[in-house]
Amino acid sequence: MPEPDPEMEFDIALARAGVIVPPERRTAMMEGFRAWCEMRKLLNEPMPVATEPAFALTQPMGPR
Repeated sequence: MPEPDPEMEFDIALARAGVIVPPERRTAMMEGFRAWCEMRKLLNEPMPVATEPAFALTQPMGPR
């Protein structure tokens, strides 16, 4: 499957949200959108069990 065009994906996301970006802000918003897309790729990968947040914290034993 070909990679989607980021510009078109950005326009679709804006249209779905009903957001209008002024032309002078589009470049900055597009940079943010591209950064979000890269972060989304990283967050979409499976997380090893050892790094699951549920296993990251341990509670101290309280008095019995």
